[in-house]
Amino acid sequence: MLQNIRIVLVETSHTGNMGSVARAMKTMGLTNLWLVNPLVKPDSQAIALAAGASDVIGNAQIVDTP
Repeated sequence: MLQNIRIVLVETSHTGNMGSVARAMKTMGLTNLWLVNPLVKPDSQAIALAAGASDVIGNAQIVDTP
């Protein structure tokens, strides 16, 4: 059932937020992260704050519209 849940971040401007969300998602067993029109791309700060959830960041779907 958890695979049906999609977490969507819209126009994210801080990569740290991406990492923090990915970490929280991994803790709850969620893996489906979508980034809609992000103002920045995931970077080393996102990976650092993901703290073990870099796979969630790496598999995030990046799209222009929801």
